[in-house]
Amino acid sequence: MVTKVRGSVIVPGSAVTEDQEEFLSHWEYDDNSRRLISTKAIETTLNSLYLGEQHKMSSGSENIFFTNLSSDINFFPMWGGLKDQSIIANQGASGFIPPSGRVFSDMFSMPLGGSPDPLTSIGYDGDNYFGINISGLGITTVAAEQVNANVRLEYRIRINGRQVYMQELPRSAARSSAGTVIYPNDTIEWFFDHPVDVRAGTTIHASIQKVDNLTDADLGIFQVRQGATLNADGSARYQATVHNRLFEDKDLELISPYLKYQAMDFGLDATGATVLLRDLSLGTDTVLVPHPVNTLQAIANGTNIQIKIKDGQKILVESMPVSAVSIDGSFVNSVLNQAVLQLNAMFTNTAGFTSADTHVDGFALSGNDLTISLNDGTSYTTDVTTLGVDENNFVASGALSGSDLILTMDDATTVTVDASSLAVDNDTTISFGSLVGNSLTLTASDSSTVTIDVTALNVDTNLYVVSGTLNGTDLDLTMSDASVITVGVGALAIDNNTTISSGVVSGTDIVLSLSDASIITIDATSLATGSSNEVVSGSVVGTNLVLVMADASEITIDATNMINGSSGLASNSGWYISYGANANQAVGTSTNDSTVNQQLPFYFGEALERGSEFKWVFQSHGGSNLVIGIWDGAEAAIAYNAGSITPSNWGTSFVYAGGFTNGSNSTLTTTNSGSKYVVANGDALGIRFLSDGNLKLMDLSGSSEVEIARTTIALAVTSFNIQMHTWANGVLPNGIISNSDFLWDIKHDYANTEAGVLNGVLTHTILERSLALSVGEQYMIPLDKQGAGETFGLGYTGATTGVVTAEDDLTTSFKYQTNESIIADASWAHNTAASGFFQAGGGSIDSYRVGGAGTEMGLMSLRYMTDNTLELWSVTNSELIATSVVHPDGSDINLYFGVNGNTSYSDLPVISKQVIGQGSQPDANFVPVVANQTVTVTEAEVLNFQIISSDNIVNQFVELDAPSWMSINQNSGVLSGTAPAFLGTAADTIVVNCKAGNAVGGTVEFTVTVTVAEVASTNTKSLSLDGSTNWLQGNPVNMTALERATNGDGSAWTISMWVKPNSGTGTQTLMVYGAGDDYNGGAITLKQSGGTSLVLNYGTVYNNIILVCGNAVTANTWHHVMVTFDGGTTGSVPADSASYYSRFNIYVDGSVQTPIGVASGSGYNGNLSGAVTSDNIYRIGRANNIHNNYFGGIINQVAIWDTDQTANVATIYNSGATQDLSLLATAPTHYYEIETSVTTIADIEGSAPLTGYNFVAGDLVTDTP
Repeated sequence: MVTKVRGSVIVPGSAVTEDQEEFLSHWEYDDNSRRLISTKAIETTLNSLYLGEQHKMSSGSENIFFTNLSSDINFFPMWGGLKDQSIIANQGASGFIPPSGRVFSDMFSMPLGGSPDPLTSIGYDGDNYFGINISGLGITTVAAEQVNANVRLEYRIRINGRQVYMQELPRSAARSSAGTVIYPNDTIEWFFDHPVDVRAGTTIHASIQKVDNLTDADLGIFQVRQGATLNADGSARYQATVHNRLFEDKDLELISPYLKYQAMDFGLDATGATVLLRDLSLGTDTVLVPHPVNTLQAIANGTNIQIKIKDGQKILVESMPVSAVSIDGSFVNSVLNQAVLQLNAMFTNTAGFTSADTHVDGFALSGNDLTISLNDGTSYTTDVTTLGVDENNFVASGALSGSDLILTMDDATTVTVDASSLAVDNDTTISFGSLVGNSLTLTASDSSTVTIDVTALNVDTNLYVVSGTLNGTDLDLTMSDASVITVGVGALAIDNNTTISSGVVSGTDIVLSLSDASIITIDATSLATGSSNEVVSGSVVGTNLVLVMADASEITIDATNMINGSSGLASNSGWYISYGANANQAVGTSTNDSTVNQQLPFYFGEALERGSEFKWVFQSHGGSNLVIGIWDGAEAAIAYNAGSITPSNWGTSFVYAGGFTNGSNSTLTTTNSGSKYVVANGDALGIRFLSDGNLKLMDLSGSSEVEIARTTIALAVTSFNIQMHTWANGVLPNGIISNSDFLWDIKHDYANTEAGVLNGVLTHTILERSLALSVGEQYMIPLDKQGAGETFGLGYTGATTGVVTAEDDLTTSFKYQTNESIIADASWAHNTAASGFFQAGGGSIDSYRVGGAGTEMGLMSLRYMTDNTLELWSVTNSELIATSVVHPDGSDINLYFGVNGNTSYSDLPVISKQVIGQGSQPDANFVPVVANQTVTVTEAEVLNFQIISSDNIVNQFVELDAPSWMSINQNSGVLSGTAPAFLGTAADTIVVNCKAGNAVGGTVEFTVTVTVAEVASTNTKSLSLDGSTNWLQGNPVNMTALERATNGDGSAWTISMWVKPNSGTGTQTLMVYGAGDDYNGGAITLKQSGGTSLVLNYGTVYNNIILVCGNAVTANTWHHVMVTFDGGTTGSVPADSASYYSRFNIYVDGSVQTPIGVASGSGYNGNLSGAVTSDNIYRIGRANNIHNNYFGGIINQVAIWDTDQTANVATIYNSGATQDLSLLATAPTHYYEIETSVTTIADIEGSAPLTGYNFVAGDLVTDTP
């Protein structure tokens, strides 16, 4: 046996040297345990600690790998750590590194040095900087010398002078293409037996050393081929392609054991409360892990699906093919976005979204409970987290700002919903109708149309009106069978001030004259329905026309929807044109755009009465001014830049011009910026019409309201319609009117000074809610504020003024204490089993509160039960607080409110009522009515289809299964997108399942059938390039779309082309533009490298941005390549390299790539132009004359935009189908279709045609994408 000791050997029987004796003195052999024991630390090589023939432990630079030698799998540990504790900064929390695990991307290959030059030789030795976390897996290089079998090659990495990694090249073995003897020009593909991990910001020194197998002597650096691309300083470097994965360290809690799963099934458990993740390959026990509903989210990851924790960083499944995802064993929709919608619908397991037929009068938000109060005093309570605007995202929380409901989504985005629109009656009326065959087409006041099959209406065509006379308020209709029908029409009011004065029958039209001289025309045939079933009488109930038929049945018609031709004042909320030819027509737009801005002022359709308030959320377009008040000028349509802004034309006005200022008959009472009061977009404002006739402008956006301005002289009128002006494209206030007098009556005026509640009320005031509660109903009481000792009760027994303790005179009362607890009087018995029950005052006072003092009570309800008992409930906590001991007798009751402390109007509780047990929603009476609809769109054209609803408003539209090219505007109901190519199959007819809904009525399902029509195809040929002699060239002077004058000047661009590369592995240029000598001038070069990589060079050879997309393309396969640039800065600051990279996006087949970035010489900060005629270039298929490489493959349809088309990549890619790009909403600046010639290629959109060099007719091929 021989043993090495410091370079010498110990031979049995020979003398032992002093050094050898010293070495042996530190070793001992234990016979019992059969172990060698060392008394000193042992240092091994970087790749040499073996456990028999089964395991090996090795250094991977920034990691340690444990290799199973049987399976050849490299395992790595999860790490946690402590930094150097001798450093004070490391002795706190920052000195602890929480346990984490390493997550790796897929492998990609990145060329260094360009292509190998076969006539050169250089040592494989040099520095490489990595700006990203990267794990080296192997290299490919080309030998430039012979290496015999007695010499081994070692790949070594040093960092900061310390060797951290070593690999020995296998010869004629696995993981290497090297033979026993290596010859010049041999391509050596070498995969390491374990990775080397390098952190971002590290410079490594890599070398390949020749070592004598017998003596271990170094024999010098291994010689390889030089790269064709030089370093930034002009020096040569070795050529290599490095094989890598990116890595990221994540906290253990953020790592999922199912991260790399490629197939998974999802479903709900029997309760519907838990989502089950399943692996169906496991047999009967398939469940991997359960998750509660509303905790998971599916998103698109490229063309695959990713499953993540909702609102979290943790990714459960990184990237699964759509074809491998199923729900309860059934595969999801093959269209990516539809599959994502399916999964998210199942993950949420909610009923969706659902709103009332009368307009909203008020609303309050208590926690996540939004209580919408209607103008009849009833209300609906909706959990805002169910108001999803997208089946892909969820509402996480909500807040009220003026009349806006701000919903925060699970992805941290916000959606603003006009809370005033959470009603159902959209006040759209029928303007006129026409009948063709059995199809009745109704044209509405908003110009929309609805087609109805009249055979479904049972219209009796044998019975019609022949004449009519007006008797007082009765309309006597003489029918075709001589019978007479009497209809009470006097109550058919169009607005509060207009009545019917007379009427005649003209043909089959009933013409009603109104008191304001306007005319209403009604088709009298619509008053006869049923098959030979005549109308015997009629009456008006509210705004309904009730017809009693001969068979005693009744038909109710909404009379307000029969109005046709009226020029009376509109009565619904929204803005209307005040004067001129279009007077009383709806403005129809949310901004003062060119369609209406010559017809000011506008008026709000709902009158503002004394005791009411107009509330809106302030929005200013680019600082546009706003005048809001009462017009006193000529009654004519005025242009926005003419007299509509003149102060003398306004009798009363509040004026905003960079801030609120004094206006006509108004004076600022508060300023916050010099002589103005400035508000911001999104601030809630209100105009209050006080009972004394004054107007007050209020800022409602803060924690306490602020009076901005008020009128100088009170108005004499009791109601008026607000009018407004704004500059071109200014935003129209989206408002709501609340009537405070309807809400509260003053029963005790402590100082005898109250004049309504809009000014607020003094302490000890007693208010009665002007809304009676019947058996089976409940008051909704929001207490989302700190308690102030206010009292609620069911009666008041004191005097009408001057009582200091008036609150104590409330009967059957309960108090909201200053410590936020509820204390009921002796008429109540507290629920001692409630979670919030406790006894205050040393155990003598029954009380209720969940949480400590300072915890707001939230939403409460007072319920009037069917046995006449009263129950006080916490809706927020879903539990009974107290039950009445003294009960009402079944008669209606009213709620009283005793104020403790001076209270502003906005701090008064918004009390509404509901039916007990009605739930949050839906109420089917208010569901929208939307018919199935059809539309046709030509391939490659833009679809812009407005979905029509015929009854009850729609707050939201959604599509359930539209293809990826189509989307819906969830507010407007416009279905849009660019149509795909016509296929000539059943796939050209797309039936899109949709829903429409509102927050009370619920949802209705309907379909929109979209038919894609054909246009003539223009893409039948492509151009084949041989990779060595032919190319296309244009005049760069005419290619201004790609130039820039200065660094970051905003000159964005986009390049798009279809390519089918050959199997060559050298560098091949797809396109170049800019300086012909890119050593001295900037250029854009897009090329293919290594057979599969795409490389973008921006700048010069020495100062540039290089982006490498590994494994981006496949040989002999069509790919759509698109590169975008946002026009931002691209160089000068080394630390900003990541920002420079982000200026560019590279897409292959519609999917964004993740390139490796290099900023040589701190990037490129110069100009880039083709205008220098002595040195410029614009080529496709060939590099400049210095690099002079060619593209080998086929090219089709090249397009260039002078804008960043990142947002339109899906439209341009078009799911892989070529299209006429000139038909896009944003057509290219330059566009080439290679159809008829190999010598001249026309520029369809611009003036930069291409000339073909060295092509023959056969190069025009029929192989197309």
